[in-house]
Amino acid sequence: KREDPEVAGPLKGAPGHFTPDQIDIWKELVKAAPKNVLTESDRFALEIAALLLQQFRLDPIEFSAAKLVRLETLLGKFGMTPSDRAKVAGPVKKKTGGNPFEEL
Repeated sequence: KREDPEVAGPLKGAPGHFTPDQIDIWKELVKAAPKNVLTESDRFALEIAALLLQQFRLDPIEFSAAKLVRLETLLGKFGMTPSDRAKVAGPVKKKTGGNPFEEL
């Protein structure tokens, strides 16, 4: 069984250089993500997603197709689309109560 690599810990707040509007979008994305999916290891990708979403909202008509594809890809990787939600998983809690000798 392959184990996922260890992550850098829980996701911290928005980047310090973000504007108040960008912070609001960051918080909105964090809130919309499935529980226990985003971690500090996702920080840079989430930063890009927040900036792209801000640009899209400011001018959706001029938002390029390439940027839209990138934004959709990032949102998918975070499990924020119905089909992608089934592909992501947060930490799995180990079930107890089975065979006490199982781990030996």
